[in-house]
Amino acid sequence: MDYTISITNKCNLKCSYCYERHLNTEYGCIDTETRDKIADFIKRRDDAGTVYLFGGEPLLYKDTVKYYCENIKAREFVITTNGTLLDEDFIKWCADRKVIINMSHDGKECTDRGVDTELLDANLRLLLKYQPETLVQLVYTEQTMPELYNNIMYLKGMGVRKVSAVMDSFLVTDDPDSFGDLLREQWRKIADIPELFVYELALKKKNIRESKRSLCEICKKKIFINWDGSFYPCVQFQNIPEYRCGDIYVGIEAEKAREAHPDYSMVSERCKGCEIAAYCRNSCACRKMATTGTVRDISEAACMEEQVHILTALEMIKKENGGKKV
Repeated sequence: MDYTISITNKCNLKCSYCYERHLNTEYGCIDTETRDKIADFIKRRDDAGTVYLFGGEPLLYKDTVKYYCENIKAREFVITTNGTLLDEDFIKWCADRKVIINMSHDGKECTDRGVDTELLDANLRLLLKYQPETLVQLVYTEQTMPELYNNIMYLKGMGVRKVSAVMDSFLVTDDPDSFGDLLREQWRKIADIPELFVYELALKKKNIRESKRSLCEICKKKIFINWDGSFYPCVQFQNIPEYRCGDIYVGIEAEKAREAHPDYSMVSERCKGCEIAAYCRNSCACRKMATTGTVRDISEAACMEEQVHILTALEMIKKENGGKKV
């Protein structure tokens, strides 16, 4: 089982595309009692694969982050941070314990994050010194999408070897045709960047080669643990009562939510009849909920992004196969 522990949903930045700001939920952080009970719950189950320490910005509470890394047995720990609160002592502490840090950075301009790019650059270089395989997570909007390739090259120029680039979940474009054409152009260029691991393309290639579609199931393989100790399937469902799946006191109680939402893992309605739907990941309930507020459909922009990823990955595989199709 993979566990995502929301240390807090508070943050020291105000990113224009932040999912938390769209969830309309109460802000808070884990208190000492809840912290301990979450750790006890995971230890009793003794099945932790990856434990994600998440926010908001989890490094607002570094002591809580350290507590979990020291008091839970798991295959790996992954911290997702905006990077502003990193310092050498903490980075070294994580490196010594093989705790993975994923950092957010949008490239040349980070105005959508409301942060000085120079600060992020300095902290990223420090992080790469200790963790050269750091995954850098970039978000692009309709305005910054024409610079997506250049922003990834900017990060590569600083020594980044692994990137993840995702679209603003709330993006709605006025001109889908032009947007789609430009998106395709940007990802084709990204695919040709040498010696760079791009998470979205690597995952898509793997799934195509293995004819594998991951099934999104409520609390079967992963659990989101809110800062108040409540369980949900994923971050986008926090504080929605009908998707609550128990808590640290009663354990996992997901059957009611599974029965109420048989459409949770369905492929998006707009995927019907699509020639490449077999490779699509738009059955991801969190992605559907994030972009449309429902588990039945995906936004038009997110659908286009998925199509572009699939077509780009198919081209890459064809090239790697000496011109032969999948």
